[in-house]
Amino acid sequence: MEGQVEGEPLTRVVAVADDLFFTHGVHAVTMQRIRSEAGVPLKKLYGMFPSKDALLAACLERRDRIARSALAARAEQHDDPVARTLSVFDFLDDWFHQPGFRGCVFAGAFGEAGAAAPVVVTAVQAHKQSVRELLTGLVADVGIREADAVGAQLAVLFDGAMALATFTGDTGAARHARQAARAVLEAGLRG
Repeated sequence: MEGQVEGEPLTRVVAVADDLFFTHGVHAVTMQRIRSEAGVPLKKLYGMFPSKDALLAACLERRDRIARSALAARAEQHDDPVARTLSVFDFLDDWFHQPGFRGCVFAGAFGEAGAAAPVVVTAVQAHKQSVRELLTGLVADVGIREADAVGAQLAVLFDGAMALATFTGDTGAARHARQAARAVLEAGLRG
């Protein structure tokens, strides 16, 4: 992000803002509250992040790195390429059943900031694209020729499971998406 100062204060501010935004909601949290809880002067905070939208985007970029790392780590636990691919749905299932599950932070941020915050839209879109690329890479390792198309289909199942769990509380959505993903992979292997 432009204008950001690197280092520990930046990391602390993003961590504090991340916790506040996703606990209380973006609109409910002021930059003054973030400043107070992060222990940085307001001028320094605005020097790092010229707007709350820029800070929210940094929080989403942090969440993207964490999510992709966790998904990759889960996949690496399996030797079989099909099991590696399906493991991302097992990850979702575990996440949906954690106490305090609040849903997809990217959907929430997009819902609160919306199209009025292009930097947030860009961060959300980048995350969704990176997850799709991760899924496409896993599908390619299975040996499916149409890895891009099948990866896109799995991304729809992945996001659909998150949407159901987030908006309806259906914690079984990941298991249903996993079953559908298995069928998609099997069809891809036959194709």
